[in-house]
Amino acid sequence: MTTHSLPCPPFYTIPHIANLRDPSLHPNLTTSSGAKLRLGILFRSAEPSKLDQEGWRQIRALGIGHVFDLRSKPEVNRGWIATVGNGNGNAAGVDESMNAQPAWIGKLEKEGLNRHWVPVFADRDYSPERLAQRYAMYMGETAEGFVRAYADILMHAGPSFRTILLYLAGLPPPGSSSPGEHTGESEAELGALVHCTAGKDRTGIFFGLLFTFLGVDRETAADEYALTELGLAHVRDEVVGRLVQSQAVRQYVALQMQGKEAASAAELADGGGDGAKKVDDEALVLARRAALRMAGARRENLLGSLEMVEREYGGAEGYFRGVCGLGDEELEALRRNLVLA
Repeated sequence: MTTHSLPCPPFYTIPHIANLRDPSLHPNLTTSSGAKLRLGILFRSAEPSKLDQEGWRQIRALGIGHVFDLRSKPEVNRGWIATVGNGNGNAAGVDESMNAQPAWIGKLEKEGLNRHWVPVFADRDYSPERLAQRYAMYMGETAEGFVRAYADILMHAGPSFRTILLYLAGLPPPGSSSPGEHTGESEAELGALVHCTAGKDRTGIFFGLLFTFLGVDRETAADEYALTELGLAHVRDEVVGRLVQSQAVRQYVALQMQGKEAASAAELADGGGDGAKKVDDEALVLARRAALRMAGARRENLLGSLEMVEREYGGAEGYFRGVCGLGDEELEALRRNLVLA
């Protein structure tokens, strides 16, 4: 990954990590009362496994002391390529039995950071069939598929999101000179970096919920979400190129060209079917468009998802209470710790 130029704030440019930013630095990210969010606590990014030791030193220098990893084990072990390498969840040339701790975790720990593994999905959700099913939701031409995909995330994410929220609720209030009860850290070490693979979907809906809970309006939360388009721009061609070659994307397009609806997970995962063999130049153009949609972060995706959260859970607070199990004390602590008076 090469060094690239992004607007700072809110982005930080560190080699080998994409989409790294402090959302609280977004100029319009304020609550309905006009209050700003606390700086230097909330960070988001794509997966960090390519960071070298100097990169982790720079991460620590931002004030990040905790890294919350929303990925499942196949992604952790094999990185981004695990889900887009050849379309079936397996990266070519990668040992399937790899269970050793990835080297990047040792680099993280050497710099004194704490990693919290909080996977949203179980390993079984990275089967070819399950991956293909999720791919199909992300490839549609409207935001509806993303809304369904984010609803799926929210059905599984309660325990993961709860862990992050409890950490944030346990922080010392802004300006406090004493460390949090559950840490021995200084104020400069309390930042939390939340990431998944691209820092776009699982990470995106987490921050969308948190911001709206704190009083940020949906339109502004969606603007912040859409910054991921910039954050991933320099790796988009690489990711889209891999997606276009995946069995699920090619089969999705083949079925579309045959006039069929986008299909069951089994059909999408079947890379050996007749449909996949019919992919020609025209279909590859369609496949690229589908892959671009899948890799995108249009503000409509989050807006539709937040409307779904309002319908299904009574809003972000309803989700935090009903699914994450937070009570009045924790919810009040989140507001106290993250919103500047």
